[in-house]
Amino acid sequence: MSKKQQARAASESAAFLLIVAGSLVLINVLGVFLHLRMDTTKRELFSLSKGSLHLASTLKDRMEIVAYFSPDLPPPHNATERYVRDLLMEYKDASHGKLSLRFVHPEKDEDKQAAEKDSVQRVQDQKLEADSFSVHEGYRGIAFHYLGDTRSIGHIDSTDGLEYAITQIIKEMTGEKVKIGVIADKNEAPQQQNPMMMQQPPQGGPHINALKAYLPTYDVQDVTADKEIPPDLKALLIVQPEKPFSETELRYIDQYVMRGGSLAVFGGAVKVETTSGAPSGSIIDSGLNKLLEKWGVKIEGKLVEDAQCGRARMPTSLGIPIAVPYPPVPIITFDESQSKHPVLFRLDQVGMPYSAALSLTDVLKSDKNVKRTILARSSPKSWLVDGAPMDLKASDRWQVPGYNGPYAVGVALEGKLPSAFAAVAASTPEAGAAAAPTIKAPERAEKIVHVLVFGTGYFMRDEFLPEPQHGEREVPGGAAAFALNAIDWLAQDSDMVEIRAKSVEDPALEIPLNVKEAEAVIRDAVKEQDESKADKAFAERKGAMSAWDQKKTTYRLGNTLGLPLLFALYGVVRWRVRKARKAGMKL
Repeated sequence: MSKKQQARAASESAAFLLIVAGSLVLINVLGVFLHLRMDTTKRELFSLSKGSLHLASTLKDRMEIVAYFSPDLPPPHNATERYVRDLLMEYKDASHGKLSLRFVHPEKDEDKQAAEKDSVQRVQDQKLEADSFSVHEGYRGIAFHYLGDTRSIGHIDSTDGLEYAITQIIKEMTGEKVKIGVIADKNEAPQQQNPMMMQQPPQGGPHINALKAYLPTYDVQDVTADKEIPPDLKALLIVQPEKPFSETELRYIDQYVMRGGSLAVFGGAVKVETTSGAPSGSIIDSGLNKLLEKWGVKIEGKLVEDAQCGRARMPTSLGIPIAVPYPPVPIITFDESQSKHPVLFRLDQVGMPYSAALSLTDVLKSDKNVKRTILARSSPKSWLVDGAPMDLKASDRWQVPGYNGPYAVGVALEGKLPSAFAAVAASTPEAGAAAAPTIKAPERAEKIVHVLVFGTGYFMRDEFLPEPQHGEREVPGGAAAFALNAIDWLAQDSDMVEIRAKSVEDPALEIPLNVKEAEAVIRDAVKEQDESKADKAFAERKGAMSAWDQKKTTYRLGNTLGLPLLFALYGVVRWRVRKARKAGMKL
């Protein structure tokens, strides 16, 4: 190749590189001003959900959002402002001019006072400077102003779940609260203790105070079924009832559903209580099957235990509690088709403590007005337990009669259900009543209704669901996300379902075999009261956990650095091959 041709090829290569670089710069500039972004993450973590876009587009009055971010925030908070700016710009663009946005860098005293007036808190962060740590004070929060009302996110520690918090605040400020009812007088004061948490639950009330704290956009009312249920309730929840429902109460519930209300039954066949600190289960008859069987579902008086389960802390004679598998808390996993249902949207797994099995019949099989979906099943390695009482204390060994699963533990019904009592006259008067009440209900639901039936409601109760801290708006995990999804679906107000799915926990990693083996040795050593053997096993477990952490770190580095290096190496090799090929060309 002549020098002239070499110079021409070099100039063409340089021009090509300049064009590519200029195109990349132009794309980035357009991305900043036009806010055109593509989100390729699995859970669409960097773009607004349809529910958020719909909410912003339906604003009736002007809302102002003020974001307070101090300059020079230390890592990792220094990148938060960019993320928040992009997120809030999407809300603004979708609002058709109803939402205004301001970013304030509080350096002046008046800006700091404005931030604190808007309940945005001054936070202290450690900052590395000159090989030493110093304390950096600053602001990183958001305030919302709407029709004279002000709400705020006082400080942003992480961008995880931020869209959920923002949309929840907008929804709370701009819309009327949706009314739902909870039948509370059927729940006795709880005696059970959560072996997963080892703490005594609060006494009194319907025992879903933590769940209520996660529902600021709902008006949760305690109701009774001994009279007509208010028709303005969007949904009715029956959570882990322990006293039997009378026929009159069941007829009022049926009437409510036939008039268009949605119903959820969580539990009602197994009661868990603590006797001398050891949990035990007993079979109860809530009477709800008289209603549910007419719709093809029955809650059996048998507890599901599963080898795919959570863990509980078992006390030992050495005073050191150890984590052991706990089959009474099945970990229910969902396949791809199940996860498409709004109640399970993008959920991978949920723990369902103390769940009774459900049996299904073909009562409504030929009814084209009703759709039935099995939402949750135990794993194939599950079995049923009955009897009185059922021993539920944590143990290192469980008696397994045989793996006979899977068993249905959750079902959804949707459509115009037939009435369970409309064509049947009331029975004899109940105790204390002069005559049987006349409770009229349509023969079929007047509109499409939603009904959920699950074998347990303990995952919704305070024993298992931690109450959020003051000001916290993030979903704590899969069980809470599932409970809130269920309520949104029942109320047929599902804007928050897709948003909440971005905040749920990823499925837990499988614990390595050597860690499990070390834990088994620990259990044996504790049982034998061999302290030296236990100490050795604890050391082995610590080493196994350290090796597991190192392995996860290796995989992480491989994904973040290995793939780019391989790509770069491929480019170098290809360049060398092309250079060698050009050098061998004959003119």
